[in-house]
Amino acid sequence: MEKFKITVKRRIALSSGIALVALVLGAYSIYSIITADISTATHSDGFVAGFQFGLIVSILGLAVIDIIKLSLAMKDETKLKLLYNKEHDERMKAIRSKAGMPLIAITSMLMILAAIVAGYFNIIVFYTLIIAVAAQLSVSAVVKLYCMKTM
Repeated sequence: MEKFKITVKRRIALSSGIALVALVLGAYSIYSIITADISTATHSDGFVAGFQFGLIVSILGLAVIDIIKLSLAMKDETKLKLLYNKEHDERMKAIRSKAGMPLIAITSMLMILAAIVAGYFNIIVFYTLIIAVAAQLSVSAVVKLYCMKTM
């Protein structure tokens, strides 16, 4: 269980780093919205700025929720054991591996971050990355649901 506690502490540190990056990106996003030239802005520019800000706020919110959940689990031994059992459930491991879960989650997150950054430079790349992430996550969710029903 001590090894799992170290893993949980690493996850808390990673979520804290993600929250910090989201805060910085959010501050920059607010700054760029405030200083934007309204006379030359298009409808698409406003959509991209709003979508980026929404993604950043969502990432921040999820990171904070994860930090809180993991911190509460670290303080209570029974919650820590439940978290350990949930993560080491063999059936769910098999379902996640069939759905490509570890790799899909990582690539989707990287693509979302790339879309946020690309939105400041090229709107077409932003839309393309967001559509690709949505398609990728949709296929993975369908496969996961199918495996959960059949396994």
